Amino acid sequence: MRKLILLLLSGMLSTACVDKDYDLGNIDTDNIAIGDEGSQFRIPLVKVLVSKDEIKNNGGNIEEIFREADIWFPSQLPDGKFVDLVKLQDKDDQTYVNTLLRTLREEMRASDAKLASVVDLVWDKYAAEFLLLLNLTAPDEQTFKTAFKTAYRNDASLRERLADEVSALARTYLTGSLGIDQLEYEVGHIDISSDIVDMLADNLDPEGTPNARNTLFLYGQITSGLPLSLLLDPSFSPTEITFQVGVGADKASNDIPQTQLFAEDLRQIVEGITIRIPVTLTEYYPGKGFSDDQYQIVISLSLLKNGGLKLDI
Repeated sequence: MRKLILLLLSGMLSTACVDKDYDLGNIDTDNIAIGDEGSQFRIPLVKVLVSKDEIKNNGGNIEEIFREADIWFPSQLPDGKFVDLVKLQDKDDQTYVNTLLRTLREEMRASDAKLASVVDLVWDKYAAEFLLLLNLTAPDEQTFKTAFKTAYRNDASLRERLADEVSALARTYLTGSLGIDQLEYEVGHIDISSDIVDMLADNLDPEGTPNARNTLFLYGQITSGLPLSLLLDPSFSPTEITFQVGVGADKASNDIPQTQLFAEDLRQIVEGITIRIPVTLTEYYPGKGFSDDQYQIVISLSLLKNGGLKLDI
């Protein structure tokens, strides 16, 4: 199945900011050499800047979602520095989430700070689930928190029942709330000069040409300030093009491999497409935290043209 990275970047143009210095329309074609079959032309295509506000789950802010998750996660993680979100949400194998919850219970007993953070969250969002256990009806905040902490520290039987309820709430949240909404973009005509499109498309060997010399490839880099590793798996209509690309939270830059583009693909991209992008979260690094940078993801894409160009100028 053919992979095409450019479509992701084009799709994000519908909501993201674009650095106009990377627009092909700014290229002076008079200065591009014609060359021969051994020539290569590298042309910056587009830079996409994605803000944190564009990254949501069920309409909710992604940083706020993980702020609650940080409370449910124990300080000591099975994989050290990161949470394996794929294992966490594996419905057929609960080993990973069970380990996290067991460690959470132990930490709540050993750490006053962890117990306090969980109790603060419970009071804010889940107090009604604990009133019967604590034999309370309509307590104020201080009464509720004191009763919870005292019972958890001093009453072994009640502690287990409170911990069971905490574990149930944490399990529901951690296995059902950590994701990113599918991204979808209606991309109209992209503002690239028709002369540039013709220059590239008309000088390509047709798909299936043996030992093709006149080829066009896309390549680039993705940088991310998110404490999350992502797997992007878009589909594009009306074409048959799909691709998959991973973005690692622990990597300064993520290379987009060279991906071949054919003439009709290029023309359809420029004419307009619909992009649907399922996003899978694979890892979360709590120690990294969310940055205050305006743009969380920066995607830079260039074209590599192999073979000569015939310019009609």
